[in-house]
Amino acid sequence: MAKKAYDKHQVLEYLFKKKTDNGSRHIGHNIDFTLREVGEGITATGGTPPTSWSNFVLDLTRKKNTIWQRLPECVIRYGYDLRKKTGPVPGADKDNYCGTFVYRGFDDEGNTIPIQDWLEWGEPDREVMVENRVPELVRQFISNDEASLFSVIDYCDILSIILDQDVYRVQSPMKWQPNEIDGYYIARNARNIFVYPVEAKAASTADDINLVQINGQYNTFIEKYTKNDFNLVVRPIAAKMESTGMLLAILEHNPLYDPVLNGEASMFNIIEVVRVKLDRPLDAWR
Repeated sequence: MAKKAYDKHQVLEYLFKKKTDNGSRHIGHNIDFTLREVGEGITATGGTPPTSWSNFVLDLTRKKNTIWQRLPECVIRYGYDLRKKTGPVPGADKDNYCGTFVYRGFDDEGNTIPIQDWLEWGEPDREVMVENRVPELVRQFISNDEASLFSVIDYCDILSIILDQDVYRVQSPMKWQPNEIDGYYIARNARNIFVYPVEAKAASTADDINLVQINGQYNTFIEKYTKNDFNLVVRPIAAKMESTGMLLAILEHNPLYDPVLNGEASMFNIIEVVRVKLDRPLDAWR
């Protein structure tokens, strides 16, 4: 028997109404919901839960779309937007967060203020020409997806050139849950070990860089390594494929960011944006 498709907006409407008694309580505060609750919402709205719905919210926030594409009107009119949230629910048996209805309030015209969770690249701070050291045989077969972006980064040692350090790949991807990391790189100096989790976007997807996703990756590193003896500096990097190479944004976590305060301060400060051009662009990326 074929599975019946479900409507994400219907599920979100169901969850919001259930958690607020149709808008009569909890208004003005962030409202979390879990993976278990999403599954219940899919069933309650007549759908059949798929094998996994862990990307339920991420699929709605991969691109910098309008708030109306993320949420139904019945949620927006109360001043809410949508944000991905991950991690175990305290005191719950094997349940994890899926997302949050983020209270944003209203502008002077009474419209809900959308969240700003995506990286704004701006103009590059510098441009660097890099020798294309991808072997000729590989260039004949390489594609234009995220994995190919990491092949070029590694063959051309781009991170070492940009960061002026000896940067080494640990592995790509790093399948830590609940925040998988596209690329995992490290370097060191006399005082610190630098960790560079890389979030990559290929030309084939047209996705934007979601800072909430990068923040989850950042927190994953902090939680994994907090108890170790070495001094760890986590510097996330956003990488976006271009026809002539790639854009790289080197980030640092903003200590003033507080998700409880609805994220009014930016999650990350941009240290630098670098445009990398290959001296021989790849045909597959054009």
